[in-house]
Amino acid sequence: MRKTAKRIASVLAVAALTTTLAAAPAVAKEVEREPFKVPDQGLVLYTANSAYVVARHTAADDLCHPMQDAATSISWTPVYAIAYASDDCTGYGLQLSGWQGWSPGVFLSYKLIAY
Repeated sequence: MRKTAKRIASVLAVAALTTTLAAAPAVAKEVEREPFKVPDQGLVLYTANSAYVVARHTAADDLCHPMQDAATSISWTPVYAIAYASDDCTGYGLQLSGWQGWSPGVFLSYKLIAY
């Protein structure tokens, strides 16, 4: 009888530990993201459903940047972008300037330009 009770106790202890470890990632603190601010500088890309900053560029460069999860852009100062449906900045591009939004997944990459 004692062996059975010890086995049951150890099974329950393992189950409790497993449940605790499985629940730990759900309780982990969400990564803090930079919120929307006015005024801002350069070209700022934001997330779709909340105004969190995905990327900020204050000067044009000649690099191809991944779009990540951005779905809105605001050009606070003269830095603009050409957005592409491809992931390597090739093909037809659409200029993003001013305040623009798009559905997630429409653009996969962008290059910065300045006037």
